[in-house]
Amino acid sequence: MRSKISNIHQSGKQKVRIAFTEQKLSSYSGLELFKKYFDQIGLYSDLKRAFSGLSFTGDFTPTDIVLCFISLWLCGGRRLKHIEHLHGDASVERVSGLKELPSDRTLSRVLKQLVKVKIEGLIDLAAGLALKKFQGLGLKTITLDFDGTVLSTGNEVTFAARGYNPHKRFSKSYYPILCHIAQTGHFLLVRNRPGNVHDSRYAVSFIKAVITQVREALPGIKIEVRLDSAFFQYDIIKLLNKERVTYAIKVPMWKWTNIKSLINGINYWHHKDDLSWRKKEMFLKGWNMNLPVIVYRQKLSEKKVKNPKQLDLFSPDDGLYEYSVVLTNSNLCGGNVFQFYNGRSNMEHNIAELKQEFAFDVIPTKEYSANTAYQVISLLAYNLVRNFQIDAMSPEKRDQRIRHTHCMRMQSLKTIRFTIIAKAGRIVNQSGVQVLKMQKNDTTEEIYNSILHELEIAA
Repeated sequence: MRSKISNIHQSGKQKVRIAFTEQKLSSYSGLELFKKYFDQIGLYSDLKRAFSGLSFTGDFTPTDIVLCFISLWLCGGRRLKHIEHLHGDASVERVSGLKELPSDRTLSRVLKQLVKVKIEGLIDLAAGLALKKFQGLGLKTITLDFDGTVLSTGNEVTFAARGYNPHKRFSKSYYPILCHIAQTGHFLLVRNRPGNVHDSRYAVSFIKAVITQVREALPGIKIEVRLDSAFFQYDIIKLLNKERVTYAIKVPMWKWTNIKSLINGINYWHHKDDLSWRKKEMFLKGWNMNLPVIVYRQKLSEKKVKNPKQLDLFSPDDGLYEYSVVLTNSNLCGGNVFQFYNGRSNMEHNIAELKQEFAFDVIPTKEYSANTAYQVISLLAYNLVRNFQIDAMSPEKRDQRIRHTHCMRMQSLKTIRFTIIAKAGRIVNQSGVQVLKMQKNDTTEEIYNSILHELEIAA
């Protein structure tokens, strides 16, 4: 049955006067759901404990600033000056616990105060959110991915340096290293570095600290580590063997590894579809070490045949296969190890979300320590949104495949912001009870009721 034209269209000829008045309005009513969740998990008290014993000056505490940043990113803001557009929003003020939001200069000033204090409590809180939630899932294996990412900075930012920067070639940058949990998508730890260091710089101490932290929080769990070719270093391999960690590391196509002779000496390959592999022992004279590797060759498509890769390894006329080598101590068969290592690419998607939705790529101050603290706050907010989905949104479970990627179907913050957070509402007083009134929408009401129900069960 078709609807009447009069029920579909409305007249747009009437002029509407715009007026700004003092009201308890909110453009982000969905923040109330996060407020209930933060109250339930004790976030506010955890933040106070993280900064306990530290002295700060000013009207706003570091706890206030952290909550303001979380609210800012949930609403879609990225720059510090975007906080001005949230002034007077009732839901933002409730989440932050403030009657008046700070200015962008105040946010920057409090961040700079963190230069003089230690933020170990905040780092432990961000990591604890990830490890406690992982423990609640009852998984027996945790897969850790490590990688660095480039953050472009200004010329006056301390400890920034010119290095590898694919987007802004001559710009100074930071090059932080991140640890990612494959099964849940959490980020466990971050360490900020200048932009002119190699990807493996400080990686040994960083990886060791992560392994120690995981074993303290999750005793008896099996740890798997996946690393790209930049981490193919003697000290890293020695550490992983000492810690008895299962690992898969991409072997770079360097001449001193003599990979070309290794591949040319293979007469028989194991095959599955367009992938072939063979397990070999690779002896590195410089390291005086025998390494168990798996050599792969994958048939190229017709488009790739015209422009073959790895010209330094094979002649351009031999563009039929793409070769790769993976160092691993895993007991999986060769084809499964290939799939397992390729699951590491899922980390890149989560790094992209961390940068875009949680403003991890923004450099808020000129101080190195303040920018490092800002990165930790970004990780904290990211992990909170992940936990919110697991606890309140009942994400669909996925089979644990060989690739070891997410065990649940997660939504990006961009999707959550559109479907849940960015909803207009008004807080009114009805018989002494504060009520958040929103526009009638069956889809939104169903989602909100489902989340509220999950929160009540968890309480």
